Amino acid sequence: MKKFLAIFLSLLMLVGVSVALIACVPASDNNGDTTGDGNDDGNGSQTATVEADVYAPDGAPALALAQLMSEEMQFGGKVTYNVVAADTIQTYVTGNDPQAELCILPVNAAAMLLGTGEKYQMLGAVTHGNLYVLSAKHTEEITAENAAELLAGTKIGSLQLENFVGYALRTVLSKYDVSFEVRTDKGETNETETAYLYNVDGTEIIPSADYDYMIAAEPAVSKKVNATKDTPKPLKVVGDLQALYGENGYPQAVLVAKKDFIAENAAFIKDFTDAVAANAAWLLEEETQAQTIYDAVVGHYLKEGTTPTFGVSDLTKEVIGACAVRFDSAASCKARVTEFLTELSVAANKTFSATDAFFYTAA
Repeated sequence: MKKFLAIFLSLLMLVGVSVALIACVPASDNNGDTTGDGNDDGNGSQTATVEADVYAPDGAPALALAQLMSEEMQFGGKVTYNVVAADTIQTYVTGNDPQAELCILPVNAAAMLLGTGEKYQMLGAVTHGNLYVLSAKHTEEITAENAAELLAGTKIGSLQLENFVGYALRTVLSKYDVSFEVRTDKGETNETETAYLYNVDGTEIIPSADYDYMIAAEPAVSKKVNATKDTPKPLKVVGDLQALYGENGYPQAVLVAKKDFIAENAAFIKDFTDAVAANAAWLLEEETQAQTIYDAVVGHYLKEGTTPTFGVSDLTKEVIGACAVRFDSAASCKARVTEFLTELSVAANKTFSATDAFFYTAA
């Protein structure tokens, strides 16, 4: 009896130890993740969820992310897409603790604010020129052959005269040896051979405006044309700034990302840029409806009540094509960007430059 009791107690102790050991081993989920949070790198080790705030200015640059926003692509992490007013975009990449992990902004602003490559690096160019010449006074098309003659001595109202749009305009005028001067008295008459340039906002680009020509960006250009087509003096597109510049346009908007974010999330960056590259074709597919694109952009406005710069009817395949949305990696367009920044610097009498460190090259 004593022998039986001793065996029974020994077995009981063994069962207790086994239960304690099992309780100390973490349970495995279906992904092989032993933490129970689902974040496993495939080798049984824990990885943190990637979180990224992405910002893009309204208009053509936002179209560069339309499919990603429409499908709420998360790339295995948590991605928040934000579309903001164009004149506020730089605030999301500046300051002691910039809000944007990834951001689209004009190439000149990217170079001026981030060109050292210390905080952000350029992943690639996403648009390649969406600026057009509008007029209600003139109907003759401005071409490389007649640009010098037609533009000399005119009054030109330009959106963002002291930003990319105005600098691109100056670059084109310089190409055709048209002298220009920035003016503020919008009611004056120009009786010189110098083109007078004026800064205007979108509300001033109307048929009754006292300008020979006005410079605006697609897809807002088409919205302006469509809104006035049945009026006595409709606005018409009479020039393509990219064609006047030549060389298949110019790198206009670029995608940047925080340098430390890139270093820590190389796989995410590759997946994200691959999706941005695929987005260009998606925009032009017949199956991709204008309403889908519109909803994707408007549905991600950071501020409620923002007035869209374009409508659903403006997003035809022709208009989208005129927005020149295409992803070129930083490595492939580095020389082109550097050259264009030099041209902008001369035309604007400012310095826009970027170091080698600014251009991201995948390992």
